[in-house]
Amino acid sequence: MTAHRTRALLAFCAAFLMLSIAALACTANDTLFIRLTDTPPPTITPTPLPITTKFKVGDSGVVVGLSEFAAVSLPASAGPLVPGIGGATCFPNTRVTVLDVSRNINDPNDEMIYYLVQCSGRGWIAEYQFSRFNRGDKAIIKTEDGSDVKLYRQSDVNSAQLDAPCPNGTEVNVIGLTANPFNPRDRNIYVQVRCGTLSGWLLEEQLAPPS
Repeated sequence: MTAHRTRALLAFCAAFLMLSIAALACTANDTLFIRLTDTPPPTITPTPLPITTKFKVGDSGVVVGLSEFAAVSLPASAGPLVPGIGGATCFPNTRVTVLDVSRNINDPNDEMIYYLVQCSGRGWIAEYQFSRFNRGDKAIIKTEDGSDVKLYRQSDVNSAQLDAPCPNGTEVNVIGLTANPFNPRDRNIYVQVRCGTLSGWLLEEQLAPPS
């Protein structure tokens, strides 16, 4: 091979090498030559509902069940529990923090409010299963019309009441809370209180936190 051909071949190889490097630099990845900056994932901010709800994000509430020992199943999305499709479980009387607030995402006619909470995992709890009070708390008897309250003998509005009322404005001790074990369609939360020498059940809405 002559010196002229050798120089021509070297020049061709050098040109080919430069073109190859340029092509690599222009590929979609560009990671060989350009350091990419990771884009942080967007922060999802809960959209507040245009209504006043019993709880708001950051508040804490207490899980209410039919029994102290039976776990409450929480759906994975805001809405009623679908049998066999649970998102998490919570034991009754567990105090948890509200992470988000929503209406039923599948049924616009459902007026129930649902709260996202963290228990065994994240799940949604209906408002009628979520109380402001827990055992050991103090509360004040407070009715809309200022009337005294007669206590139910059982956690059911259809049960008999005690003869003596608990006066409006009285501070009481919370000794229990439950849903209605006799009627699953009852959407009331029942709170067992001790009012002086009386002990019985009333509706959570007849109580207020102490000031």
